[in-house]
Amino acid sequence: MKLVRKVRRNSRGAQIPEFAAAIVLVVPLFLCIVYLSYEIAMYMYLKSGVDAAAKTHARWLAINYNFLAQQNGNSNANYANWKNSSIRVANCVVANSQFTNGTIDSAGKFVTTAPALLLAGQCSPTPSGKGVVAVKVVYPGATGLPSWPNPPLKFFGASLIPTNMTVAGIYCADIEP
Repeated sequence: MKLVRKVRRNSRGAQIPEFAAAIVLVVPLFLCIVYLSYEIAMYMYLKSGVDAAAKTHARWLAINYNFLAQQNGNSNANYANWKNSSIRVANCVVANSQFTNGTIDSAGKFVTTAPALLLAGQCSPTPSGKGVVAVKVVYPGATGLPSWPNPPLKFFGASLIPTNMTVAGIYCADIEP
């Protein structure tokens, strides 16, 4: 009779390659999730920053529109330069060059023209946009700020998403009588 010996394998020997395989698969996935979470959070910060700056500047411009036109000889010829230099958002809105004054045309689009001048006590003529100030704020806006996303996502030298994306916010407000 032949004795068959049962050889018991050490289960620890199989765990090491399984653990290594799990690390090889899980770590890149974890790094992608961390990177995407960071970029989504950065986009949300930039978008809320430019929106807040556009809202604040549009309200300032609407309140001061008639005063600024009066200071300019009852003209809005200098409308593009009427910018509040104290509106800033850290690492998002750092210069007046990021602001563009304009109005909303009858089609509902942002245009860089000045709204119509109003007489004292007169309100905006129509809700279609004429007589309403609008402000567009763009990140990075040629201000020396880094482009978004930063760093750009590349895979074997190919960009997976565009590298010079801009984040913009537009806000409009009625001119105060």
